[in-house]
Amino acid sequence: MKFFAWQRVPSVLVDLADARSYGSRDSSMHMTTGEVIRRIRKSLGMTQTELGTILGYTQPVISQLEHDGAAIHDVRVLRRIAKALHVPLAILVVESDEEADVNRRNFLRASALGAGTAVTAGAAGHAATATSSTGSVQVGAADVAEIAASTSQIHELDLLVGGDRLCRVAANEVRYVEQLLKTASYSEAVGRQLTSAAAEMMTASGWVHFDAGRLDQARRYYAEAAQTATVAGDGIAASHALLNASMQSFQGGFGPSKPTKEARPRDGANLADAAQTAARRDGGPRLRALGAIYEAGAHSATGDKSAMVNAISRAHRAYESGRGHDPDWVYLPPVALAGMTGWSYMRIGDHRTATSYLQEAVDGTASWPRENVGWRIKLAENDIQGGDIAKGCHLLTDHFDQINSMTSTRLRATIQSIAQDVRPHRAVPEVREFLELVASS
Repeated sequence: MKFFAWQRVPSVLVDLADARSYGSRDSSMHMTTGEVIRRIRKSLGMTQTELGTILGYTQPVISQLEHDGAAIHDVRVLRRIAKALHVPLAILVVESDEEADVNRRNFLRASALGAGTAVTAGAAGHAATATSSTGSVQVGAADVAEIAASTSQIHELDLLVGGDRLCRVAANEVRYVEQLLKTASYSEAVGRQLTSAAAEMMTASGWVHFDAGRLDQARRYYAEAAQTATVAGDGIAASHALLNASMQSFQGGFGPSKPTKEARPRDGANLADAAQTAARRDGGPRLRALGAIYEAGAHSATGDKSAMVNAISRAHRAYESGRGHDPDWVYLPPVALAGMTGWSYMRIGDHRTATSYLQEAVDGTASWPRENVGWRIKLAENDIQGGDIAKGCHLLTDHFDQINSMTSTRLRATIQSIAQDVRPHRAVPEVREFLELVASS
Protein backbone atom coordinates (compact mmCIF):
# COMPACT_ATOMS: atom_id res chain seq x y z
CA MET A 1 0.00 0.00 0.00
CA LYS A 2 1.26 3.46 -0.87
CA PHE A 3 2.46 5.59 2.06
CA PHE A 4 1.26 9.19 2.19
CA ALA A 5 3.60 11.46 4.13
CA TRP A 6 2.13 13.38 7.07
CA GLN A 7 4.54 16.28 6.48
CA ARG A 8 2.47 17.48 3.57
CA VAL A 9 -0.72 17.93 5.59
CA PRO A 10 -0.16 20.93 7.92
CA SER A 11 -0.24 23.56 5.16
CA VAL A 12 -3.61 22.42 3.88
CA LEU A 13 -4.95 22.34 7.44
CA VAL A 14 -3.86 25.95 7.90
CA ASP A 15 -5.56 26.88 4.62
CA LEU A 16 -8.74 25.12 5.69
CA ALA A 17 -8.73 26.77 9.10
CA ASP A 18 -8.31 30.19 7.49
CA ALA A 19 -11.12 29.51 5.05
CA ARG A 20 -13.39 28.33 7.86
CA SER A 21 -12.58 31.44 9.89
CA TYR A 22 -13.43 33.76 7.02
CA GLY A 23 -16.41 31.58 6.19
CA SER A 24 -18.09 32.56 9.44
CA ARG A 25 -18.25 36.10 8.05
CA ASP A 26 -18.37 35.43 4.30
CA SER A 27 -20.62 32.64 3.06
CA SER A 28 -18.77 32.49 -0.27
CA MET A 29 -15.76 31.07 1.56
CA HIS A 30 -17.71 28.23 3.22
CA MET A 31 -16.52 24.72 2.42
CA THR A 32 -18.60 21.59 2.78
CA THR A 33 -17.24 18.43 4.37
CA GLY A 34 -16.88 16.84 0.94
CA GLU A 35 -14.81 19.76 -0.32
CA VAL A 36 -12.57 19.57 2.76
CA ILE A 37 -11.95 15.85 2.11
CA ARG A 38 -11.19 16.50 -1.55
CA ARG A 39 -8.66 19.24 -0.75
CA ILE A 40 -6.84 17.17 1.85
CA ARG A 41 -6.76 14.11 -0.43
CA LYS A 42 -5.33 16.11 -3.32
CA SER A 43 -2.76 17.81 -1.07
CA LEU A 44 -1.47 14.32 -0.26
CA GLY A 45 -1.16 13.42 -3.93
CA MET A 46 -3.78 10.73 -3.43
CA THR A 47 -6.32 9.71 -6.07
CA GLN A 48 -9.93 8.82 -5.30
CA THR A 49 -9.13 5.21 -6.14
CA GLU A 50 -6.21 5.15 -3.70
CA LEU A 51 -8.31 6.61 -0.90
CA GLY A 52 -11.03 4.10 -1.71
CA THR A 53 -8.52 1.25 -1.47
CA ILE A 54 -7.53 2.32 2.04
CA LEU A 55 -11.17 2.60 3.14
CA GLY A 56 -12.46 -0.44 1.28
CA TYR A 57 -14.72 1.67 -0.96
CA THR A 58 -14.94 1.97 -4.74
CA GLN A 59 -13.84 5.12 -6.56
CA PRO A 60 -17.46 6.15 -7.29
CA VAL A 61 -18.23 6.00 -3.56
CA ILE A 62 -15.32 8.37 -2.81
CA SER A 63 -16.63 10.69 -5.52
CA GLN A 64 -20.06 10.65 -3.87
CA LEU A 65 -18.52 11.44 -0.49
CA GLU A 66 -16.54 14.36 -1.91
CA HIS A 67 -19.77 15.68 -3.42
CA ASP A 68 -21.43 15.47 0.02
CA GLY A 69 -23.36 12.26 -0.52
CA ALA A 70 -25.74 11.27 2.26
CA ALA A 71 -23.27 9.02 4.13
CA ILE A 72 -20.91 11.98 4.70
CA HIS A 73 -23.12 13.01 7.62
CA ASP A 74 -22.40 9.88 9.65
CA VAL A 75 -19.70 10.44 12.26
CA ARG A 76 -18.51 6.83 11.79
CA VAL A 77 -17.81 7.43 8.13
CA LEU A 78 -16.01 10.67 8.96
CA ARG A 79 -13.91 8.93 11.59
CA ARG A 80 -12.68 6.35 9.05
CA ILE A 81 -11.91 9.03 6.48
CA ALA A 82 -10.00 11.15 9.02
CA LYS A 83 -7.93 8.13 10.01
CA ALA A 84 -7.14 7.34 6.36
CA LEU A 85 -6.10 10.94 5.67
CA HIS A 86 -4.11 11.25 8.94
CA VAL A 87 -5.97 14.39 10.03
CA PRO A 88 -7.95 15.26 13.17
CA LEU A 89 -11.63 14.42 12.82
CA ALA A 90 -12.48 17.96 13.97
CA ILE A 91 -11.21 19.37 10.65
CA LEU A 92 -13.93 17.44 8.79
CA VAL A 93 -16.81 18.69 10.97
CA VAL A 94 -18.21 21.78 9.28
CA GLU A 95 -21.03 24.08 10.23
CA SER A 96 -24.49 22.92 9.22
CA ASP A 97 -26.72 24.70 6.75
CA GLU A 98 -30.18 24.00 5.38
CA GLU A 99 -28.95 21.84 2.50
CA ALA A 100 -26.74 19.79 4.85
CA ASP A 101 -29.71 19.21 7.13
CA VAL A 102 -31.76 17.88 4.21
CA ASN A 103 -28.90 15.54 3.32
CA ARG A 104 -28.76 14.27 6.91
CA ARG A 105 -32.48 13.50 6.86
CA ASN A 106 -31.99 11.62 3.59
CA PHE A 107 -29.21 9.64 5.23
CA LEU A 108 -31.41 8.84 8.20
CA ARG A 109 -34.09 7.44 5.92
CA ALA A 110 -31.47 5.29 4.19
CA SER A 111 -30.18 4.10 7.55
CA ALA A 112 -33.65 3.11 8.72
CA LEU A 113 -33.95 0.74 5.75
CA GLY A 114 -30.97 -1.26 6.98
CA ALA A 115 -29.65 -2.19 3.55
CA GLY A 116 -30.32 1.25 2.11
CA THR A 117 -28.48 3.57 -0.20
CA ALA A 118 -25.25 3.57 1.78
CA VAL A 119 -25.02 -0.24 1.64
CA THR A 120 -25.48 -0.31 -2.09
CA ALA A 121 -22.74 2.28 -2.44
CA GLY A 122 -20.39 0.33 -0.19
CA ALA A 123 -20.20 2.95 2.56
CA ALA A 124 -19.38 2.31 6.22
CA GLY A 125 -20.96 3.13 9.54
CA HIS A 126 -24.66 2.52 10.02
CA ALA A 127 -24.97 0.72 6.72
CA ALA A 128 -22.59 -2.03 7.78
CA THR A 129 -25.45 -3.66 9.73
CA ALA A 130 -26.66 -6.93 8.22
CA THR A 131 -30.26 -7.73 7.32
CA SER A 132 -31.94 -10.84 8.72
CA SER A 133 -34.06 -13.33 6.78
CA THR A 134 -37.19 -11.52 7.99
CA GLY A 135 -36.02 -8.28 6.40
CA SER A 136 -35.25 -6.45 9.65
CA VAL A 137 -31.82 -5.15 10.60
CA GLN A 138 -29.81 -7.60 12.71
CA VAL A 139 -27.77 -5.86 15.42
CA GLY A 140 -24.81 -7.50 17.12
CA ALA A 141 -22.15 -6.58 19.65
CA ALA A 142 -19.94 -5.03 16.95
CA ASP A 143 -22.70 -2.59 16.02
CA VAL A 144 -23.14 -1.58 19.66
CA ALA A 145 -19.37 -1.03 19.90
CA GLU A 146 -19.53 1.27 16.87
CA ILE A 147 -22.28 3.32 18.50
CA ALA A 148 -20.21 3.60 21.70
CA ALA A 149 -17.18 4.70 19.67
CA SER A 150 -19.24 7.40 17.97
CA THR A 151 -20.47 8.64 21.34
CA SER A 152 -16.88 8.93 22.56
CA GLN A 153 -15.91 10.75 19.39
CA ILE A 154 -18.69 13.32 19.86
CA HIS A 155 -17.42 14.05 23.38
CA GLU A 156 -13.84 14.36 22.10
CA LEU A 157 -14.89 16.72 19.31
CA ASP A 158 -16.75 18.89 21.79
CA LEU A 159 -13.51 19.27 23.76
CA LEU A 160 -11.76 20.41 20.57
CA VAL A 161 -14.28 22.64 18.79
CA GLY A 162 -17.25 23.24 21.12
CA GLY A 163 -20.81 22.02 20.75
CA ASP A 164 -22.33 24.42 18.22
CA ARG A 165 -20.94 22.54 15.22
CA LEU A 166 -22.00 19.11 16.50
CA CYS A 167 -25.72 19.38 17.27
CA ARG A 168 -27.08 17.97 14.04
CA VAL A 169 -24.47 15.22 13.89
CA ALA A 170 -25.34 14.11 17.43
CA ALA A 171 -29.09 14.36 16.84
CA ASN A 172 -28.72 12.20 13.75
CA GLU A 173 -26.89 9.54 15.77
CA VAL A 174 -29.68 9.52 18.37
CA ARG A 175 -32.34 9.04 15.69
CA TYR A 176 -30.36 6.20 14.21
CA VAL A 177 -29.98 4.27 17.48
CA GLU A 178 -33.63 4.90 18.36
CA GLN A 179 -34.59 3.43 14.99
CA LEU A 180 -32.52 0.34 15.76
CA LEU A 181 -34.21 -0.08 19.15
CA LYS A 182 -37.65 0.11 17.55
CA THR A 183 -37.21 -1.95 14.39
CA ALA A 184 -34.03 -4.06 14.53
CA SER A 185 -33.61 -7.69 15.62
CA TYR A 186 -31.20 -8.51 18.46
CA SER A 187 -30.67 -10.91 21.31
CA GLU A 188 -31.72 -10.05 24.86
CA ALA A 189 -28.10 -9.42 25.88
CA VAL A 190 -27.41 -7.21 22.86
CA GLY A 191 -30.70 -5.42 23.49
CA ARG A 192 -29.55 -4.39 26.95
CA GLN A 193 -26.22 -3.21 25.57
CA LEU A 194 -27.95 -1.33 22.75
CA THR A 195 -30.32 0.38 25.20
CA SER A 196 -27.41 1.48 27.37
CA ALA A 197 -25.54 2.73 24.28
CA ALA A 198 -28.66 4.65 23.24
CA ALA A 199 -28.81 6.32 26.65
CA GLU A 200 -25.17 7.40 26.39
CA MET A 201 -25.71 8.75 22.87
CA MET A 202 -28.72 10.75 24.12
CA THR A 203 -26.59 12.19 26.91
CA ALA A 204 -23.85 13.15 24.43
CA SER A 205 -26.43 14.88 22.26
CA GLY A 206 -27.81 16.65 25.31
CA TRP A 207 -24.33 17.88 26.19
CA VAL A 208 -23.53 19.42 22.80
CA HIS A 209 -26.98 21.05 22.70
CA PHE A 210 -26.28 22.46 26.17
CA ASP A 211 -22.89 23.75 25.00
CA ALA A 212 -24.64 25.35 22.02
CA GLY A 213 -27.15 27.11 24.25
CA ARG A 214 -30.10 24.97 23.11
CA LEU A 215 -31.26 24.32 26.64
CA ASP A 216 -34.76 22.95 26.04
CA GLN A 217 -33.44 20.33 23.63
CA ALA A 218 -30.67 19.45 26.08
CA ARG A 219 -33.18 18.88 28.91
CA ARG A 220 -35.25 16.58 26.71
CA TYR A 221 -32.20 14.53 25.73
CA TYR A 222 -31.12 14.18 29.38
CA ALA A 223 -34.60 13.13 30.47
CA GLU A 224 -34.81 10.56 27.67
CA ALA A 225 -31.32 9.32 28.51
CA ALA A 226 -32.09 8.82 32.21
CA GLN A 227 -35.33 7.02 31.36
CA THR A 228 -33.63 4.80 28.77
CA ALA A 229 -30.77 3.94 31.11
CA THR A 230 -33.25 3.01 33.84
CA VAL A 231 -35.00 0.63 31.44
CA ALA A 232 -31.62 -0.99 30.75
CA GLY A 233 -30.86 -1.25 34.47
CA ASP A 234 -27.71 0.78 33.83
CA GLY A 235 -27.11 2.94 36.90
CA ILE A 236 -23.88 4.41 35.55
CA ALA A 237 -25.53 5.63 32.33
CA ALA A 238 -28.44 7.02 34.38
CA SER A 239 -25.94 8.82 36.60
CA HIS A 240 -24.31 10.39 33.54
CA ALA A 241 -27.59 11.86 32.32
CA LEU A 242 -28.56 13.08 35.80
CA LEU A 243 -25.17 14.73 36.32
CA ASN A 244 -25.44 16.65 33.07
CA ALA A 245 -29.00 17.69 33.93
CA SER A 246 -27.70 18.84 37.32
CA MET A 247 -25.03 21.05 35.77
CA GLN A 248 -27.57 22.63 33.47
CA SER A 249 -29.97 23.26 36.37
CA PHE A 250 -27.43 25.13 38.50
CA GLN A 251 -25.81 26.68 35.40
CA GLY A 252 -22.35 25.31 36.00
CA GLY A 253 -19.47 24.75 33.64
CA PHE A 254 -18.15 27.55 31.45
CA GLY A 255 -21.31 29.62 31.26
CA PRO A 256 -21.70 32.99 33.01
CA SER A 257 -21.14 32.73 36.76
CA LYS A 258 -24.12 34.89 37.65
CA PRO A 259 -27.22 32.63 37.66
CA THR A 260 -30.04 33.74 35.40
CA LYS A 261 -33.70 33.65 36.35
CA GLU A 262 -33.91 30.20 34.71
CA ALA A 263 -31.37 28.71 37.15
CA ARG A 264 -32.67 25.98 39.45
CA PRO A 265 -29.77 25.32 41.83
CA ARG A 266 -31.84 23.35 44.35
CA ASP A 267 -32.99 21.08 41.54
CA GLY A 268 -29.33 20.84 40.55
CA ALA A 269 -28.38 19.64 44.04
CA ASN A 270 -31.21 17.08 44.04
CA LEU A 271 -30.21 15.80 40.59
CA ALA A 272 -26.57 15.48 41.67
CA ASP A 273 -27.68 13.55 44.73
CA ALA A 274 -29.83 11.27 42.53
CA ALA A 275 -26.83 10.73 40.22
CA GLN A 276 -24.68 9.66 43.18
CA THR A 277 -27.40 7.25 44.30
CA ALA A 278 -27.69 5.74 40.80
CA ALA A 279 -23.92 5.18 40.63
CA ARG A 280 -23.48 3.99 44.21
CA ARG A 281 -23.38 0.26 43.46
CA ASP A 282 -20.98 0.19 40.51
CA GLY A 283 -19.51 3.68 40.21
CA GLY A 284 -15.79 4.26 40.57
CA PRO A 285 -13.87 6.98 42.41
CA ARG A 286 -14.02 9.57 39.63
CA LEU A 287 -17.73 9.10 39.04
CA ARG A 288 -18.48 9.46 42.75
CA ALA A 289 -16.21 12.52 42.91
CA LEU A 290 -17.97 14.04 39.90
CA GLY A 291 -21.36 13.65 41.57
CA ALA A 292 -20.11 15.30 44.76
CA ILE A 293 -18.38 18.20 43.00
CA TYR A 294 -21.53 18.90 40.97
CA GLU A 295 -23.46 18.91 44.21
CA ALA A 296 -20.93 21.44 45.53
CA GLY A 297 -21.49 23.61 42.47
CA ALA A 298 -25.23 23.56 43.03
CA HIS A 299 -24.84 24.52 46.70
CA SER A 300 -22.49 27.37 45.75
CA ALA A 301 -25.26 28.74 43.53
CA THR A 302 -27.64 28.78 46.50
CA GLY A 303 -25.00 30.42 48.70
CA ASP A 304 -24.90 27.49 51.14
CA LYS A 305 -21.16 27.54 51.91
CA SER A 306 -21.31 24.83 54.59
CA ALA A 307 -23.03 22.33 52.28
CA MET A 308 -20.67 23.30 49.44
CA VAL A 309 -17.51 22.75 51.50
CA ASN A 310 -18.88 19.42 52.75
CA ALA A 311 -19.55 18.27 49.17
CA ILE A 312 -16.09 19.41 48.02
CA SER A 313 -14.53 17.40 50.85
CA ARG A 314 -16.49 14.30 49.82
CA ALA A 315 -15.48 14.80 46.19
CA HIS A 316 -11.77 14.90 46.99
CA ARG A 317 -12.04 11.89 49.35
CA ALA A 318 -13.90 9.88 46.72
CA TYR A 319 -11.27 10.77 44.14
CA GLU A 320 -8.55 9.19 46.26
CA SER A 321 -10.43 5.91 46.78
CA GLY A 322 -10.05 2.83 44.58
CA ARG A 323 -13.45 1.14 44.69
CA GLY A 324 -15.73 0.59 41.71
CA HIS A 325 -15.57 1.18 37.95
CA ASP A 326 -15.17 4.45 36.06
CA PRO A 327 -16.50 4.35 32.49
CA ASP A 328 -14.61 6.04 29.67
CA TRP A 329 -16.95 9.03 29.58
CA VAL A 330 -15.96 10.19 33.08
CA TYR A 331 -13.72 13.13 32.21
CA LEU A 332 -12.26 14.09 35.57
CA PRO A 333 -8.48 14.41 35.57
CA PRO A 334 -7.09 16.11 38.69
CA VAL A 335 -7.00 19.49 36.97
CA ALA A 336 -10.72 19.29 36.14
CA LEU A 337 -11.54 18.51 39.77
CA ALA A 338 -9.36 21.46 40.78
CA GLY A 339 -11.09 23.74 38.28
CA MET A 340 -14.58 22.81 39.47
CA THR A 341 -13.47 23.28 43.07
CA GLY A 342 -12.14 26.76 42.24
CA TRP A 343 -15.31 27.59 40.32
CA SER A 344 -17.41 26.77 43.41
CA TYR A 345 -15.26 28.94 45.68
CA MET A 346 -15.43 31.79 43.17
CA ARG A 347 -19.20 31.63 43.10
CA ILE A 348 -19.48 32.14 46.87
CA GLY A 349 -16.97 35.00 46.76
CA ASP A 350 -13.85 33.30 48.16
CA HIS A 351 -11.65 34.56 45.32
CA ARG A 352 -8.28 33.94 47.00
CA THR A 353 -9.00 30.20 47.42
CA ALA A 354 -10.50 30.05 43.94
CA THR A 355 -7.39 31.50 42.29
CA SER A 356 -5.03 28.64 43.18
CA TYR A 357 -7.49 25.98 42.01
CA LEU A 358 -8.37 27.78 38.76
CA GLN A 359 -4.69 28.41 37.93
CA GLU A 360 -4.05 24.69 38.38
CA ALA A 361 -6.84 23.97 35.89
CA VAL A 362 -5.41 26.41 33.34
CA ASP A 363 -1.89 25.00 33.66
CA GLY A 364 -3.05 21.42 33.24
CA THR A 365 -5.34 21.67 30.19
CA ALA A 366 -3.02 22.87 27.44
CA SER A 367 -3.82 19.78 25.34
CA TRP A 368 -7.59 20.47 25.33
CA PRO A 369 -8.26 23.85 23.69
CA ARG A 370 -11.89 24.23 24.73
CA GLU A 371 -11.16 23.25 28.33
CA ASN A 372 -8.12 25.53 28.50
CA VAL A 373 -10.08 28.48 27.15
CA GLY A 374 -12.91 27.82 29.59
CA TRP A 375 -10.66 27.80 32.65
CA ARG A 376 -8.76 30.88 31.47
CA ILE A 377 -12.05 32.74 31.23
CA LYS A 378 -13.03 31.58 34.72
CA LEU A 379 -9.66 32.65 36.14
CA ALA A 380 -10.08 36.08 34.55
CA GLU A 381 -13.66 36.29 35.79
CA ASN A 382 -12.44 35.44 39.30
CA ASP A 383 -9.85 38.25 39.13
CA ILE A 384 -12.50 40.72 38.00
CA GLN A 385 -15.04 39.70 40.62
CA GLY A 386 -12.28 39.86 43.24
CA GLY A 387 -11.55 43.49 42.35
CA ASP A 388 -8.47 43.14 40.10
CA ILE A 389 -10.26 44.22 36.93
CA ALA A 390 -7.12 45.19 35.00
CA LYS A 391 -5.49 41.81 35.61
CA GLY A 392 -8.58 39.88 34.53
CA CYS A 393 -9.06 41.90 31.34
CA HIS A 394 -5.36 41.61 30.51
CA LEU A 395 -5.60 37.80 30.78
CA LEU A 396 -8.59 37.77 28.42
CA THR A 397 -6.89 40.10 25.94
CA ASP A 398 -3.69 38.04 25.87
CA HIS A 399 -5.63 34.93 24.87
CA PHE A 400 -8.47 36.47 22.89
CA ASP A 401 -7.62 34.79 19.58
CA GLN A 402 -7.79 31.39 21.27
CA ILE A 403 -11.03 32.33 23.03
CA ASN A 404 -12.58 33.64 19.83
CA SER A 405 -11.75 30.43 17.94
CA MET A 406 -14.17 28.35 20.06
CA THR A 407 -17.63 27.68 18.61
CA SER A 408 -19.33 27.43 21.98
CA THR A 409 -22.35 29.58 22.74
CA ARG A 410 -21.73 29.14 26.48
CA LEU A 411 -18.21 30.56 26.24
CA ARG A 412 -19.38 33.48 24.11
CA ALA A 413 -22.17 34.22 26.58
CA THR A 414 -19.62 34.33 29.41
CA ILE A 415 -17.44 36.79 27.49
CA GLN A 416 -20.46 39.01 26.84
CA SER A 417 -21.41 38.85 30.52
CA ILE A 418 -17.90 39.87 31.58
CA ALA A 419 -17.89 42.70 29.03
CA GLN A 420 -21.12 44.03 30.48
CA ASP A 421 -19.72 43.88 34.02
CA VAL A 422 -16.50 45.75 33.20
CA ARG A 423 -17.97 48.37 30.88
CA PRO A 424 -18.33 50.95 33.71
CA HIS A 425 -14.52 50.73 34.11
CA ARG A 426 -13.77 51.59 30.48
CA ALA A 427 -11.26 54.25 31.57
CA VAL A 428 -8.90 51.44 32.62
CA PRO A 429 -6.64 50.72 29.58
CA GLU A 430 -6.87 46.91 29.95
CA VAL A 431 -10.66 47.12 30.09
CA ARG A 432 -10.81 49.37 27.05
CA GLU A 433 -8.62 47.03 25.02
CA PHE A 434 -10.73 44.01 26.01
CA LEU A 435 -13.99 45.76 25.11
CA GLU A 436 -12.58 46.79 21.73
CA LEU A 437 -11.68 43.18 20.97
CA VAL A 438 -15.15 42.00 21.99
CA ALA A 439 -16.76 44.63 19.77
CA SER A 440 -14.58 43.81 16.78
CA SER A 441 -15.24 40.05 17.09
